[in-house]
Amino acid sequence: MPGDQAALVSPDLPLRANLSARENIALIPLYQRHYSAGEAARQAQALLEQLGFATIADKRDPDMSPSERFVAKLGRALILRRPRLVIERPGAMLYDIHYPAFLREIAARFEDTPANWEVFDFDWNRPLYD
Repeated sequence: MPGDQAALVSPDLPLRANLSARENIALIPLYQRHYSAGEAARQAQALLEQLGFATIADKRDPDMSPSERFVAKLGRALILRRPRLVIERPGAMLYDIHYPAFLREIAARFEDTPANWEVFDFDWNRPLYD
């Protein structure tokens, strides 16, 4: 499948440390879709609200908890609106919470979107998703 069909959330894809969560997410509509800075920020804020994390909008990467950082990365992937959302090794990013339940809760907020969410994790973590 071509790379433009999947959006990736990975420990290997960091946020821009000098930008806020909203700004990290807004980079996608700003540069890929050529929206104005105001519209890109509005879309990013709306997505953070849908994720249930509007309060992190102004936080920069160094000031975020691991789960907040994950949500910012997830927002950046979701705003791409691709048919596949791939979450790679969530335990490496979400070590501050019980992440299978967290992922289910977040995914439930996006049941109406056409993206297919896929989690790739170590084999020994497979029982966590059953």
